[in-house]
Amino acid sequence: MKRFSRIVAVLMVVAILASVFAACGKKEIKDERLYATWKQTDKIDGNWTWIFNADGTCSLTNDDTNETVKGTFKNEGDDYGKLRIKLDTWDKETLFTYSVTEKVLDIEGIKVSYYLLKQ
Repeated sequence: MKRFSRIVAVLMVVAILASVFAACGKKEIKDERLYATWKQTDKIDGNWTWIFNADGTCSLTNDDTNETVKGTFKNEGDDYGKLRIKLDTWDKETLFTYSVTEKVLDIEGIKVSYYLLKQ
């Protein structure tokens, strides 16, 4: 009976360690389709250019005033449909859903929506 208890304990430890290592080894998804220069098409707030870089940095430039805001972005977990963006002028990171094709990037947040064309 003691031997059985030890085997069960060892198996439990192995299972816990396997879970820990599996969680640590999760690979962050990087959607390379985002890496481009995109023009905002709605023109409601002016003419804007969005740039998403492979290193996780981004920028948003007002083409009328030439003002640029820098920031960062990343895919949420392992989901290609969710994107976190943090611009330097924002208080916190914002979660967006998005869809991307060869020429169109459609980003939607809680209060905003951006329809961007690839340049």
